[in-house]
Parts: sequence; C-alpha cells; structure tokens
Amino acid sequence: MKKIIFTLAVLALTFIIPKTSIVVNAAEVTDFDPVYYAANNPDVVETFGNDPEILLAHYINCGKAEGRFKNLNEEVSGIIVEPEVAVVEPEPVQPVSLVGTVFDNLPYPTYVDVDIDNQTVSYFENNVLVMQSPCVTGKTSAGRGTPRGTYSVKAHIPGKTLRGPTWKVWVDYWMRFTDSNIGLHDATWRTAEEFGGDTYINHGSHGCVNLPHEFAAQLFNKVNIGTKVVVR
Repeated sequence: MKKIIFTLAVLALTFIIPKTSIVVNAAEVTDFDPVYYAANNPDVVETFGNDPEILLAHYINCGKAEGRFKNLNEEVSGIIVEPEVAVVEPEPVQPVSLVGTVFDNLPYPTYVDVDIDNQTVSYFENNVLVMQSPCVTGKTSAGRGTPRGTYSVKAHIPGKTLRGPTWKVWVDYWMRFTDSNIGLHDATWRTAEEFGGDTYINHGSHGCVNLPHEFAAQLFNKVNIGTKVVVR
C-alpha cells in the first residue's frame, strides 16, 4: 500500500507539477547527489528510474524519513562510532569435583559412564562417583562417533596392539565393550589439552574412547569382565 501511495505521489510530481516546480519547491535541499542516491538506493531506481529530479522528489517525500542519505558526506557524518570499551575477561571457573558424591537413580550401582556431549568418563562404584576424567570419543565429522548404548566389558587386556586399515597403535590398557572392537584405552599420542572439549568432532578417534594414561591405568584396575559401560 505504501509503495502504491508513493507511486501516485511521484506520478503527480512528474506529470501534474512541472519538473521546474519540483526544483523550486525543494530549494531548501542542498548538495543532493543524484548519482550517489541512485547507487545506494537500487530499490528506488528499480521503481522510479534514475531521473535526478525524480530522485530528489523521492528523497524529500520519503527518503529523508526512511533514513536515506542525500550524499556521501551526510552518510559519513551520520555514522556513529562506538567508543572502545575495555573488555574484562572473567576469571576462569574451576570445575568442582564431584568425586565421592553419592548419586541416586543411577542405571547401575557400579558401572562406567561415557558422556559424549560433555566428553567425560566416570566410574561409579556402589552409587558413589569414584573417579572421572575428560576423554576423546569417536570423530563425528567423519561418521565414526562412538556408538551410544549399554554394554559390558568384554575384554580386559594389559597391553595390546590395535590395528586398522591404515594404522597400528600400542595401548597399555585395553577394555573392549562392543563386538565391533570399540573400547576404552589409553592414548599416549594425545596431549593433556586434547582430552575433553570439542576435540572429538574433527580430531576424534576411530570410535574408541581415548583416555589419559594414568586414568586408564586406574580405571583398568577398577573394572573387569562384565562391568557395565553406558555410552550416552
């Protein structure tokens, strides 16, 4: 509706009122730059053309109210430069350890919990959180995410060579929990900073749950064949 009303207004200016009248009536508008106005308002040109006097009429009747500028100088002078504000970085919040906490409503009183979203591995014993560590699960960007589900430890081997189509690595602690050779194990090729966070998305494993060496050793001494493993 607004576009129709404005069209009629411009037509009136164009055909009923002589162009010279437009210029006289707009004498108070100085330094109007039709070339700049046309270049910066293609929607106006598409509807009304690029006649300088029609563009001036548009600026007077609509453009000014719509926040359009009549020339480059007006645009530059109208730019508000925000003052620089010193950004104070908040102090890092140290994670609170929940080790030793008793939990209710656990799926099993004793089990290994693999939390993919938070990239943690937790070991609960008789409903108490005994130990917890950041981990690295399967590389999701390559479709190798660690499969979610409830499993049991099927292999508990102190030292094993893991092999793939193009790779071979030695691990000191191997705790397989699926029939497709997915397990928990140490990953000495990773730095401490790699565990946790979003490493798993683009630099995750082939599906296994990678653990820091010391934590893997402690977990290995806690679990055994049959220990439940919940991947969620």
